[in-house]
Amino acid sequence: MVTIKKLEIVGFKTFARKTSITFDKGLNVIVGPNGSGKTNIVDAIHFVLGELSARSLRATNFQSLLFHGNNEIPKAKYASVTVHLDNSSRMIPIDTDVVTISRYLGADGVSTYKVNGKKYSRQSLVNILGQASLVGSMNIVSQGTTMRIADFSPEDRRKNVENIIGIGEYDRKKEEAQKHLREAELNLKLALGKFEEVKKRLVELEKERNDLLRYNYIKNELNRLKAAELSSRIKEIQKKIEEIKKEIQEKEAKLEEFKARREQLEVQRSTKEKEWREYAIKVMDKGGDRLVLLQKQIGDLNSEIAGLKTTISSAKISIKSYENMWKEKIETLKSIRKQITENRKEIRKIEKSKIEIEKILTEKRRIKDEIAGKIDEIKQSLEENSQKLSVLEDEIKELEKEYSKLEVKIKAEKESCSIFEDQLNSLNSRKNSFQKFYQNFSERLRQINSLKVKEEKALEETVDTIAKIKRQIERVEAEIKNAEKIAKKARLSVTEFASRKDLADSVLSEEKALEHLETLSNLKVLRGIYGRLKQKIRIKQGYRKAVEAAAEGWLQALVVEDMEVVRVCAETLKRAKIGRVKLLPLSNLKNVKTVKNPNIPGILGPATMFVECSIRYQPAVNFVLGDTLISSDEKTALIISEQGYRVVTVDGEVFEPGLRLEVGFYREPIDLSEILPSEETIKRISETVNSFEKLLDGRKSDLKRLSNELVRLESEKIAHEDNIKFFERDLTELRQNLERVHKNLVEVNRKIRSLNHKYEKSKTWIFEAETRQKQIEQRLHVLRVEAANLRKKLKPETITNLEAEKAKLETEINELQRQFDELKTRLTMHNSNLENVLLPSLNTTRREILGIGANLRKRNKDFKMATEKLKEVTEKLEMLEKEKEELTAQMMAKREEHKKYASIVEELNKQIRKINNEMEPYINAVNDLKQELLRYQIELDHNLKELKMLGYENPDEAWIENYETLKPLKDALEKEYKILSEKVNMNAIVLYEPQKKNYKELSVRINQIENEKREILRFMETVEREKREAFFEALEKLNTKFSETFNAITGGKGWLQLQNPDDPFSGGLDIIVEFPGKSLMPVTAASGGEKSVVAVCYIFALQSLAKSSPFYIFDEIDAHLDPVNTQRLAELLAREAKNSQIIVISFKEAMAAKADRLFGIYAKNGVSNIYSLPLVGVQH
Repeated sequence: MVTIKKLEIVGFKTFARKTSITFDKGLNVIVGPNGSGKTNIVDAIHFVLGELSARSLRATNFQSLLFHGNNEIPKAKYASVTVHLDNSSRMIPIDTDVVTISRYLGADGVSTYKVNGKKYSRQSLVNILGQASLVGSMNIVSQGTTMRIADFSPEDRRKNVENIIGIGEYDRKKEEAQKHLREAELNLKLALGKFEEVKKRLVELEKERNDLLRYNYIKNELNRLKAAELSSRIKEIQKKIEEIKKEIQEKEAKLEEFKARREQLEVQRSTKEKEWREYAIKVMDKGGDRLVLLQKQIGDLNSEIAGLKTTISSAKISIKSYENMWKEKIETLKSIRKQITENRKEIRKIEKSKIEIEKILTEKRRIKDEIAGKIDEIKQSLEENSQKLSVLEDEIKELEKEYSKLEVKIKAEKESCSIFEDQLNSLNSRKNSFQKFYQNFSERLRQINSLKVKEEKALEETVDTIAKIKRQIERVEAEIKNAEKIAKKARLSVTEFASRKDLADSVLSEEKALEHLETLSNLKVLRGIYGRLKQKIRIKQGYRKAVEAAAEGWLQALVVEDMEVVRVCAETLKRAKIGRVKLLPLSNLKNVKTVKNPNIPGILGPATMFVECSIRYQPAVNFVLGDTLISSDEKTALIISEQGYRVVTVDGEVFEPGLRLEVGFYREPIDLSEILPSEETIKRISETVNSFEKLLDGRKSDLKRLSNELVRLESEKIAHEDNIKFFERDLTELRQNLERVHKNLVEVNRKIRSLNHKYEKSKTWIFEAETRQKQIEQRLHVLRVEAANLRKKLKPETITNLEAEKAKLETEINELQRQFDELKTRLTMHNSNLENVLLPSLNTTRREILGIGANLRKRNKDFKMATEKLKEVTEKLEMLEKEKEELTAQMMAKREEHKKYASIVEELNKQIRKINNEMEPYINAVNDLKQELLRYQIELDHNLKELKMLGYENPDEAWIENYETLKPLKDALEKEYKILSEKVNMNAIVLYEPQKKNYKELSVRINQIENEKREILRFMETVEREKREAFFEALEKLNTKFSETFNAITGGKGWLQLQNPDDPFSGGLDIIVEFPGKSLMPVTAASGGEKSVVAVCYIFALQSLAKSSPFYIFDEIDAHLDPVNTQRLAELLAREAKNSQIIVISFKEAMAAKADRLFGIYAKNGVSNIYSLPLVGVQH
């Protein structure tokens, strides 16, 4: 808590000399007459704490604060006030226990501030004092404040509360938000205007773009359908190729079978021919050898002929297939050439149309130029007015040119400004992001610091807990050690008690028997037992010894109902073998007679007279005591006993009839059952010892638990230490991030400043340019009016007609230019089709035709060679057959064996020929299939190439099921494609995207502005809600404090009341009070003194709204209070001063009487003097 230790004043107002006032904590009261300078002390404190208003210091200007001088002391050249503040709490952010603040005021009215001897600016001083709540609060109440507050109107009172709690800050935020809202609405309006223009152009471009996209889509779709068609055809071909290959394999397998059979026959034939030759060598002559050789040659020739026929057949089929393929490719080539011709014809047609339109354009432009020339000639042919008109038109043209340039530049600059704005918004957004990052990092840093502190605290607590647990373990171990000793002793004691009890049981068998019967009676096992006789009677005071001596132990007898109960009890005791007891059966004692009082002096009466009991138990009493008299002394007892009476003295001496005496000191019978513990007691003690031992085991468990807890806490300690290290790493990283974000913020701020400079520069230029435009517009208006007047004078009809014709020509030129551009686009498309599709297809087809021609020529050559070879081999075979027949005929007559060999070989040849004949259809079929396969393969390769040109690597990518059903779609697409190709704008997409981007950016910008607007409205609602909540919270606090203070001072009731609770800021704040003995009334209806009381209470209540201040200064707040209320106020201040320092300026004795420190002040010759007063002299 910061308090004022000392105040030093020099040359300030009435303090001419250096004056020091040392204040203590608690209640400091300064008293003195009017005009002595009490309030100047308050002004001095205001002054040194930075007050800027001379009027608040009750002066016209700051120079008038200097001491004015008198006949002894000259006028002060300067004023200085120094306050020494106790800063041991370090609430003031200066690391010293005492902070010294000085303010020096020169004669020129200029102030200098120093803190601990160092110069400070006022703002810096106010900042550091504000942190200790020394400025801007309600801690100093000046003179007259109470009456001003009492006279506040309800609205002023409400506004005063608003000012104290800072409601103005909410209004400032709301006003600032409304300013942002207006800016947002203006930005939204501008953005929407620009948005509509962009949207209109975007719609046009979107239509053109959609046409182009549709055109490209249809083109791609047609390519896809063509690819699907090719894919379908490829799959058909592939399927056909697979079928052909399968069929070829089957037929070739059959041919292999034939070849195997033929080879087998040829082997047999070779074997037979070999045998035949051997036979011929042995038997036949040279003719036979020749015949065998001929037979072999004939067989070889037959095989060769079969092979040649196969080759010729295959060649025929291949030639036919190649001829068909050649014809197809020729047709394809013709078709492509026709398309190329048509395309080139169309190109020439377009180029011709283009040239014609270009010629027309040139002609139109020439005519337009001629008309313009004529217009110029007409204008030049005019006289002075014409020259003036020309000058005017030139000036108009120059001005229009300048205006247009300015318009373009302004538009460009506005675009630049818009870009700058977007960039600034982006940078500001980045800046806000960086600031948020910075705040987040700072908050995270704070949180981690907090977490680290918590972890350190937790670590410290864990360490403390570990130490505590260790102490607990030591204590528990000591307790267990002591407890084990106690348990051991207790167990020995139980054993000892049990031994004693056993001994007592043997001695006190009667007591044990009585207890046994009583227990059975309590358990309802035995009925008719009423209890011991001594429990049923009450002996009169002073006669207990006499009665007990007379009863001779029968007071311990059990009172029972009858003899049957006596019998049952006897049997019970016999069975239990416990002992003997005395029993008194009531039903058998009813006729017992008692001794009568002999009326002898010294005889007090029968013993039964001194015992009280219920009538039910009277027979038992009569039986035990009915024969005994009580004597007051021994002598009387002795005399009466000789007469046959049984007498007992008050002291317990018994005199039996005759000479039997029982004398001596009476001792009450010892009840060993009460001295020795009962069995139940021993049992309970034993149970207690068991419980104690269990508790001991529990403490051992606690010891074990504490040991486990110690282990856990040690682990927790390690975890806390690890967390602290982790947090330290995080803190280092966060500080680095903060530094990076700070650098980014600095860079963004630099860019923002640079862009703002450029933006302002552009705005200035736009303003100047628009100003120039307005000047040009004004000048143009004047010139056009003047030119129009001149044209009227110069027969403007001719020029007007020529200009109309010129405008018409310009329209036609524009239309022709559009047609020219369309032709140019179509020409580009046709050239592209020619270069990229038709010519490549033509070259491919030519290469295929050349390949087919080469294969056809090779096959024809093979066919021709095979045919010639067949003819040659056939002729040779015929010659050999003829020679064979001749030799056979010659040898037939010679040997039958030859005939046999010949017939076998011939038969084998027939079989071989038969197989050859059977093979021939298969060979032809295989050749035909291979030719067909080749044709399909060529077609497949061609289709695959086309498919690849369309962008598909394999048929599966382009496959469409049920392609045949899509042919109508293809026709419709081709028709639409033709229509679109005539009007499509090929640059639409290129133009559309930037426009679309601009549109999106504007849309995003509009959304951002609308979001900003919503956020601003939401913020305004939040501010209004927080404002109301803050006001009502402060009002409740103010009301509570006012009620408490008013009750403490006056003993009455008082509260604050809003005039309009639903809308508190539209009405005022009333104070309602009820003084003791008076009715409720508003403060406006109270008397002057009552208003003062209310104002004082209200001031104290207002202080509860401000930040807690370390000290309070009140200047004559009790001036208008009566003695009673002054006394109560003084008591209140004394209580409050226990927790803070209070300085009161007063001239009331009641206030001075409560002071902890008292000062007196007086004025002499216009100079104030202050001195400390002893508290004992307050009343004087």
